[in-house]
Amino acid sequence: MHSSRHRVPEPPAAAPEDAAAEEDPEPAPLLARLGAARGNWPMDRQAATSLPGLPASVPVARRFVRITAAMWHLTADTLDGVELCMSELVTNAVTHTDSRQLHCRLWSARGLIFLEVDDEDRRDLPKSAAAEEDDEHGRGMMLVESFTTAWGTLPRLGPVGKTVWAALPLP
Repeated sequence: MHSSRHRVPEPPAAAPEDAAAEEDPEPAPLLARLGAARGNWPMDRQAATSLPGLPASVPVARRFVRITAAMWHLTADTLDGVELCMSELVTNAVTHTDSRQLHCRLWSARGLIFLEVDDEDRRDLPKSAAAEEDDEHGRGMMLVESFTTAWGTLPRLGPVGKTVWAALPLP
């Protein structure tokens, strides 16, 4: 696991007259802006870990979130949402892909905390859909959707894999 010592220095706050200049004249939809954030937004802080693509990795991912949240002094409410969402993203990767390795990241920028899970499968994209009463699966992404500002998927660089990400507001 990486720690907060991998912080990116926070840029100086923009003056009010500079704030308008930083905004796009025609802002892209929220989903597209947040999906491209990692490549475009300076990070306040970040942490990452790699895990095997096994069911036993789900509680390890939750522990990674709790350790990172303690280092970052996140509120209990924020921790609850981030932990639940990371658990669901890792569970999906373990359950619905044949990934041997997963990579989990937490990072923050512009008042949001981002969760990312890389897997080795581009074909199986998660969906948020209503599950039938007797379905064993199908509620995880609805939970993620209810806790987050936005979520989505991006192809990973290289021939295989995708990143499933989610963004939650920081208090």
